[in-house]
Amino acid sequence: MTAPSAPSVPPPVPRVPPVPRYGPHRADCPWCGSRRLRARPRREDPRRSVLERCLDCRHVFRNPPFTPGSEHPLVRAGVRLRHGLAARALLRRRPDPESWLDVGTGDADFPRTARAYFPYTSFDGLDPTHRVLRARAVERVEEAFVGRLTDPHIAARLRARYDVVSLFQQLERVPDPRAELRAALHVLRPGGHLLVDVADPRRLFALPGTSHPAGLRAELVAQGCTVLTGVRTHRVIARKDASAP
Repeated sequence: MTAPSAPSVPPPVPRVPPVPRYGPHRADCPWCGSRRLRARPRREDPRRSVLERCLDCRHVFRNPPFTPGSEHPLVRAGVRLRHGLAARALLRRRPDPESWLDVGTGDADFPRTARAYFPYTSFDGLDPTHRVLRARAVERVEEAFVGRLTDPHIAARLRARYDVVSLFQQLERVPDPRAELRAALHVLRPGGHLLVDVADPRRLFALPGTSHPAGLRAELVAQGCTVLTGVRTHRVIARKDASAP
């Protein structure tokens, strides 16, 4: 009588490397392309991300940028504090949107908060990581898209689909914020609302005397939008005009 064979041992699961905290360092402004940058003094650790300011368009950005989707405490801290205020601000201007896309949603923390103010709105999420699929599994969003708003297949699928698109500190985390902004308007319906939250209010001002639309507000107006919020705020709400492309 033969001895029973030993149970097979499954192969070890390969370890998934952690998401890097920072992206690559850049030598030019992501907004206007100028190489005239001024950085704040570095602290003890020179490897840390610092804020740099473009001397031409006044855009302020982190260099190197935080990796989209990373669990950096500085990314997540402060964002949660603004979610409720942002939802209430949009509620005063668009109380009953049917569809809403949150870009860079991660675990869909903002849709989870906004649903208390918009219980009949269908929230979708877009994120470059698979965290958005987990958010859909726990019903924080109804549809989940993995990728970037500027990806051609996503832009074609979502064209003119949403009443509201939100970008929470998303422009600071992408290599081309102007392309990201245009892609957000691309998926908005005419008359839809864009909600943009930025970390530094100085980026909302265009530099006087320049020929390019360096400021966020100026860029939105150039793209056929009406800006509904004041200039001295980190939160911008704009309405896409019917004549906008």
